[in-house]
Amino acid sequence: MAGDALRDAFRAELATVIAAASPAITWSIKDVVNTTDQPAPPAAGAATAATGWFEIEFPGAGESQYSFGSPGNNLHREVGQVTIRAVTRLRAGTTIRDRAETYLAQIRSGFRMRRFTSGSLSIRVTSTAPLGGGETEGGQWVESLALSYSVFNRG
Repeated sequence: MAGDALRDAFRAELATVIAAASPAITWSIKDVVNTTDQPAPPAAGAATAATGWFEIEFPGAGESQYSFGSPGNNLHREVGQVTIRAVTRLRAGTTIRDRAETYLAQIRSGFRMRRFTSGSLSIRVTSTAPLGGGETEGGQWVESLALSYSVFNRG
């Protein structure tokens, strides 16, 4: 079953941006938003120790009425943020850190002023901003990217 149309659209568009990246982005997307998938980074000595992944989070939005005079069919402008995280093992080294930063720079460029649709929704990315890196509660290292968006809802 499909989830929220806006969230589904961003999940699909992130996959599209990653698939179109050149040079290729080799890390996968893991859906950890209220799912049972809570990935742990590979062990330091594992063959996959240089592997990371991307997570997407929807921290919130605000909505205000944009048009008036058509009850039930007015436009309501929603403005919000989507956060994309590159996650890897803590203390994985500068090579992995640099790869995460490079991948997020590619994703940032791919989303800059991007417009895409999902059903009747027309979504516009209005700005992108790197948020920096740090340690997560699970002891992983994260580099983050914020995407601001705007969409008009009817109702």
